[in-house]
Amino acid sequence: MKQKKWQRWVWLAVAAVAMLGVGTLPAQAKTTNKTVTFGQLTNKNPHRLAAIRQAARQQILKQTHAKGSKVAAVCKVKLPKHMTKKATLTPKGLRMNLLDNKFKVKQITIPYSQLKGKVLNRYLPKTQRTKAIKTKKMVALTFDDGPDKTLTPRLLKTLKKYKVHATFFETGQNVSRNPKIARAVLAGGNEIGNHSWNHPDFNRIGTAKTVSQITRTNRAIYQATGTLPQFVRPPYGNITAAEGRAIEQPIIRWSVDSRDWAYLNKTKDINEVMRDTRGGDIILMHDIHAQSVAAAPTIIKRLKAKGYKLVTVSQLLNYQTLPGLQYFGAHDYRTAGK
Repeated sequence: MKQKKWQRWVWLAVAAVAMLGVGTLPAQAKTTNKTVTFGQLTNKNPHRLAAIRQAARQQILKQTHAKGSKVAAVCKVKLPKHMTKKATLTPKGLRMNLLDNKFKVKQITIPYSQLKGKVLNRYLPKTQRTKAIKTKKMVALTFDDGPDKTLTPRLLKTLKKYKVHATFFETGQNVSRNPKIARAVLAGGNEIGNHSWNHPDFNRIGTAKTVSQITRTNRAIYQATGTLPQFVRPPYGNITAAEGRAIEQPIIRWSVDSRDWAYLNKTKDINEVMRDTRGGDIILMHDIHAQSVAAAPTIIKRLKAKGYKLVTVSQLLNYQTLPGLQYFGAHDYRTAGK
């Protein structure tokens, strides 16, 4: 009897532990390391491979706690360009070996969260896989040329009030002047993209100077926020195919131009956006014009009244943007420069 009673207490204790999950192995601990080629990860898609290189640069900077001055150097680290090269799927992410580099890093592990929409779903944990979304009632508000020391904080208050998020394409010179505001943009759940250093027409300055504009701005944004921007929006929407390949960041254009820069009129801004906006659109505005910022509350309220959900560019495009491609809306993308 005593032995049976003892066994019963042991069984109850084991059951309690199992229910609480104490002492049990997490699901990912059962995952074994698996070697894969980049061709397998990307289905031999060069744009996906470029996205992995983009994520690798961010991870190198993070892993080494690098300062902004190292942003240019990370672009020179030799990263895989051949589909036959191999990496390892681990419980924590994609592990890659690196060739000799100035950062003296031999190996990095890119978290799967940074590869969502970039590698094929079957190589990602279920929580990081993309799923089909309906964009019929989704739009993305975007604002160019900031941050402005007065107007951008005002706009951020509006976004917070109406519980919506936007994507800000900022110039490097304004980020360097207003780093706290750049941080506030991200702190509010919004996104920051690269809009060049001082707004030149890329088509007129050539590939080398275009890359310099982007790198310099990436450095300013990284210096201010601790993260590299994923997207680039070329000033005036102009970019060549060669520049798109050299930049190795997704290009974000727009499908609705508010023309707020031309009108400088609150009412016209509102009417232009409301007349042209449909589901899946990317709306272009500017947070350096008082009239545009003043128009934002009405635009947001009217769009929401029509049943639209206002989201970031990443959300609208389902996290599937790739370097070398330019995106005009939820279902409209082309090779950069075309």
